[in-house]
Amino acid sequence: MVQILTAATLWGTAGTFAKYLFNSRIPAYDLAQIRLTLSFVILLLVLACFNRKLLRVQPRDLRYLAVFGIAGLGMVQFTYLFTISLTNVATAVFLQYLAPALVLLFGLFTRTERLSFLKFLALLAAVIGGYLIVRGTAAGFGLHPLGLASGLASAAAFAFYTIYGKHGLASHNSWTILAWGMAFGSAAWFLYQPPWALVPRYSAETWLAFAIFASVATVLPFGLYFQGLTRLTAFRTGLTSTIEPVVAAVTAFSFLGERLALLQVLGCTLVLLGVILIQLSAQVAPDQPLDPVKGQPHQPRTGMHDHPRSDFAKE
Repeated sequence: MVQILTAATLWGTAGTFAKYLFNSRIPAYDLAQIRLTLSFVILLLVLACFNRKLLRVQPRDLRYLAVFGIAGLGMVQFTYLFTISLTNVATAVFLQYLAPALVLLFGLFTRTERLSFLKFLALLAAVIGGYLIVRGTAAGFGLHPLGLASGLASAAAFAFYTIYGKHGLASHNSWTILAWGMAFGSAAWFLYQPPWALVPRYSAETWLAFAIFASVATVLPFGLYFQGLTRLTAFRTGLTSTIEPVVAAVTAFSFLGERLALLQVLGCTLVLLGVILIQLSAQVAPDQPLDPVKGQPHQPRTGMHDHPRSDFAKE
């Protein structure tokens, strides 16, 4: 759980940082491409230095990794940043964190999740809390149709990469999935423009900011998120990460001067309550994904390539 909370904290800060960059007239398209491409380069260099085995995959796995990278990682990064550019940080985060509801609905439909009273209360508290955080901002929701559409697409992409990533973690190392997902996600941007065309557009100081954004706000939190996902169900992982709106609201207040109203404080309290409730639900009924056919506890596959819970350490 600590890994998910840390990832959400870093993502919350990232949203405020992204809004700062947008205020500096950096287009959402450029920032999404730069963030994903730099993240892949950084992770590639780290894995090449510390454990090259994690970069090896079989040809039969490339289709899964391509779908995960393009429809999951690539899409969630673009839609999230695009929503921020059209609205505000709190609105973009709230819309994206409707994803746990989608994850739960998928789990109930496929019989891989059980609905309990505590889970329902946790989800309700998180959604209402996120809503109050946005309503309490000076700009409110600040939505127009395109911003709403991209925000909902962000939620769908977040739910997709959580569910699809959880499936892949049964047979792949989390860092392998992340590295190859970023590779395919960044490669898709070649259809828009080659990455080297971006180099002369920005100063050295701006590229330093991009590098920090890619490493601290992308590689590290995504790595922590998928490490946590190996140990938790997709719904519990997603709901725990809803603490991000709390961090986003506090950092927007601290660094962007956005007002922190009473409604936002109440909303933050409800989100924290939701996170606590989902942990209590796990104590009452420990996470055990159900087999979608038999309805019995399902043991995931292991061992196609790397053990899913290993990390940078040499094996």
